[in-house]
Amino acid sequence: MLNSVLRSALALLAVLSLAGCGWHPRGSQDLSLQMRQLRLVTQQPDAALAEQLRRALRAAGVELVDAAGTGLSLHLGEEQRVLRKVSLDRDARSAEQEMRVSVAFDLRNADGAVVFGPRTATASRVYAFDPNSIIAKQDEENLIYKELIDNVVGQVFRQLRRAESGLAP
Repeated sequence: MLNSVLRSALALLAVLSLAGCGWHPRGSQDLSLQMRQLRLVTQQPDAALAEQLRRALRAAGVELVDAAGTGLSLHLGEEQRVLRKVSLDRDARSAEQEMRVSVAFDLRNADGAVVFGPRTATASRVYAFDPNSIIAKQDEENLIYKELIDNVVGQVFRQLRRAESGLAP
């Protein structure tokens, strides 16, 4: 009896500790916005980042409009994806790589005047690289790229919420 009470207390303590530290499952970002309409202007309409941002905006209940002059517009710059070697092995081959994804953006009113920004959202990750298993590493790089895109979209949403609340400088 005492043992089960102790287990329950420890489980409750673990849950409260995780909730208190801000931990949350991957992909569980709050992507809610107050705005109902937005025009998305991007230099790369078919890029993965633009597509993911469109999906997230629609999921948040934001209607994407095509016509200029209808309200706020989010202008995305060119998506930057950079791969660089971080460390080398004893044969001077890449042992670790870093992938970085970034995009510049700003929010403009119906007249085209910038009301928030320009800002840059950036996400990066360092991972082990084995030149002997290129196919597996390509799959891992694709997965890391998707995670970085999700992270950048979350950053854009947080900045849009900040712009909505009027806290922007």
